[in-house]
This record gives sequence, structure tokens and C-alpha cells, in this order.
Amino acid sequence: MRLLLLPTLLILSSTLMSCAPYRAAWSSGWTEKEANDSIMLVIENPATLGWKRLQYHSALHPEFRDFIAKLGTPDCIAETTQGQRHYMILYYLKERKAYSFRNDTRRVSKPIEVAGPYPISDKEYSLLSDFQNKAYQSLEKR
Repeated sequence: MRLLLLPTLLILSSTLMSCAPYRAAWSSGWTEKEANDSIMLVIENPATLGWKRLQYHSALHPEFRDFIAKLGTPDCIAETTQGQRHYMILYYLKERKAYSFRNDTRRVSKPIEVAGPYPISDKEYSLLSDFQNKAYQSLEKR
């Protein structure tokens, strides 16, 4: 009886542990579809799509996580995928700077490339600031 219990427990525990990657993959898949060709606010609470995408990329790319830890959370992000390339732009409104990131979708383990900072134009700043202000006003009304 004891000999059967140990393999059963091992199988059960490995089955339960294997559920987490599937949930994470499923979650990243639907957030990626929503994020493609979008500009998203990055708000932690309540967690916006931008916040979730930032967390996803931070978990996937240690160098991206280190960049965020060094510069702080951006106000907005934009994402798009074209062919085998995934692009993301991080907008820091207070500093009026943006950084772009690029990675190969076929080689996830390859380091993500970063470029910048780039100045944010007055038009971009106005558009993103209005977007952010309206979102915060909406949250305050709740």
C-alpha cells in the first residue's frame, strides 16, 4: 500500500504544478491579442492590460525586468508584432522620454534589444497625458 501511495502522490503533485504554466500561457495569449497594436496605460491597481503585459514581459526577459527596476514603471506602453518581431515602446511622461524594445518571437530566450531614450513629441505627450488623466478621473469616480 505504501509503495503505491508514493507514486500516486508524485503524479498528483506534478500534475498540479504543471497547471500553472498552462494558465500563464493561456493568459499571456489572450493579453497579447488584446495588446497588439495598442497603447495601454500602466496602472497597478486595478491592474490594467498594460500592467499585465509589463509583468508578463518582466517574467519572460530578465533584462527587461532589470530595466524596469532601474527606471521605474512607465506610464504607458505600446505593443505590436510584425512578422517574427515583437516591438514595445515604454513611455515615461514626466521625463518626456520613450524607450523601444524589440525581440524575436521565435527565440524567446534571446535577450530583448533596447533603444533610446527618445524624446516624446508634444503631440504624443498631449495625447498620452489626456488618456492617462481621463483614466484616473474614471477611477476616482468609482
